[in-house]
Amino acid sequence: MNDQPFDLDPAVIDRFAAIVGDKYALRDQADIAPYITERRGLWHGRTSLVLRPASVEEVSRIMRLATETGTPIVPQSGNTGLVGAQVPDKSGHDIVLSLSRLNRIREIDVLSNTVTVEAGVILQTLQEAADAADRLFPLSLAAQGSC
Repeated sequence: MNDQPFDLDPAVIDRFAAIVGDKYALRDQADIAPYITERRGLWHGRTSLVLRPASVEEVSRIMRLATETGTPIVPQSGNTGLVGAQVPDKSGHDIVLSLSRLNRIREIDVLSNTVTVEAGVILQTLQEAADAADRLFPLSLAAQGSC
C-alpha cells in the first residue's frame, strides 16, 4: 500500500488553512505524524492536513467548508482513545481537526455545581480548577494528564 497521503486539492487545503492561519494548518508529514498514530501504535492513518483551530467560530467555519467541499473531518482531542476512532483512516481523504487549542475552562458555577469547558481541556486541568473552587470533578482516567 502507498504510504503517501492522498493529494487533496491544494486550493481546498489553502481554503482550510486560511481559516486557522498557516501556523495552525500542519502540512508537513513530520508535523502531522503525532496526529495520525494512536498512542500505543496500534492504529495508523494518513492525511495531508491537520487543522488546529482556536475558537468555536473557526471550528464552525471549518465544518461549513468541509460540508461544501465534501471533505471528511476526523475530530481529535487528546489522541488517547484506545479504539482508533481519533485517527484518520488509511485513505488519506480525511482532514484531522485537532481540538487541543480549545483548552479554556469557561465557567465553574459553584452554585449549580456545573462547569463549562471547551473540547480540548485536559481532564487533570479541569480537576485542579474544580479543586481550587472547592469542588470535585469526579471523573478519573489513567490518561487524565493528557486527555
